[in-house]
Amino acid sequence: MKMRLFYSLVVFLLLSPAAADEGRLRLGLPLDCVPGATCWIANYVDLKPGKGVLDYNCGVATYDAPPDDRHKGTDFAVRDMAEVRRGVAVTAAAPGVVIGVRDSMQDVDFRSLPQGRLDNKECGNGVRIKHDNELITQYCHLRRNSVIVREGERVGRGKPLGMVGLSGMTMFPHLHFQVEKAKKILDPFSGADEMIRCGPGEQPLWDDAALAALPYRPTAIYNSGFAPLVPKDEDAREGLYREAKFPMDTLHIALWADIFNVQDGDEATLAITGPKGEKVMEKTNKIKKTQARRYFFIAKRRDGSIWTPGIYRGEAKLVRKNGDPKEYSVRQEITVR
Repeated sequence: MKMRLFYSLVVFLLLSPAAADEGRLRLGLPLDCVPGATCWIANYVDLKPGKGVLDYNCGVATYDAPPDDRHKGTDFAVRDMAEVRRGVAVTAAAPGVVIGVRDSMQDVDFRSLPQGRLDNKECGNGVRIKHDNELITQYCHLRRNSVIVREGERVGRGKPLGMVGLSGMTMFPHLHFQVEKAKKILDPFSGADEMIRCGPGEQPLWDDAALAALPYRPTAIYNSGFAPLVPKDEDAREGLYREAKFPMDTLHIALWADIFNVQDGDEATLAITGPKGEKVMEKTNKIKKTQARRYFFIAKRRDGSIWTPGIYRGEAKLVRKNGDPKEYSVRQEITVR
C-alpha cells in the first residue's frame, strides 16, 4: 500500500504543472536593453492565419508579412541609427548550438535596394541556435560584421552574438527574434496555448524576469526630442537631434516624436511650454489611417531677436480612443542660453 502511494505521488509530481515547468526551456531577453526605455516591441507574432492580424493579447500590434501573410517574430526596436552605431548587443536567449550564421549584408532600408536583392535573405545578417529540446531561436537584422559566433559553436545563455542593425528586409533598426519547433512558429508570450485566451499562455516561453519586463504595449512613443530647426524624419531616425542646449538666437524651437502602431481614431498631441510655463505651441493631429510607424513635429519660429532663456519643456502624447481608451506620453526638456 505504501509503495502504491509512493508511485502515485511520483506520477503526480511528474505530471503537475510545477514539475513540468522545471524541465521546460525558458527564454531570457535576446538583447542587452531596458524594455520601455532603450528598446521597444514594435511588432508581436501574428497569430491569425492568412489575411488580417492578431497578437497574443487579442490586439493588432503586428502585420501581415510575405510570403504567407504572417509576421513570425517579436521585433525589438532601438531608438535610432545612432544607437546602432553605438552598439546594442544581441544575446542568446538560452543555451544551445549555433546552426547558422550570416554577417556580410549591408545596413540599409530595404526600400532602397533593387527588387529581388533580398530573396531568401529577408533575415539579413543573423544567427540561428538549436536548443536541447529541439527549440530553435533566430536573430535577424544584425549589424554588418558584428556577428562573433561560428556555426557549430555551443553558446551559453546571455552569450553575445552580434549587434542590432538594419540589414535584410527592414525599414528601422531592430532585432527580429523568432522561435520555432519542428518548423512550427511559436509565440514566446503564448507558448503552445495560441489564443486560448487574451494574454500570456499557461506556459509562456519567456522566463519570469523577461515576462515581467515585457508588459503588453500596443503602441510606443519610442523616440522624441527637440530640434533647433524644422526637423526631418530621416534626420531624427539617424539620431542627429541630440542637443542638450540651444543658443538664444536659434531660429526655431521644434518638438518631434516617432510612434509605433498608430490607429485610425487616435489623437497625437505635441506641446511646448516656455521657462515660465507659458504655452509656446501646441498641435493635435487626428489620425485617420492605421500605420506601423508615424512621425510628427511642431516648430515655432522665433518672433523677436532672441528666445527667453531657461528650460523649455515638451510633451508628446497619444490618446487611443477606440477599444480600451488609454493615454501614452513622454516628456523632454531643452535649455536655451
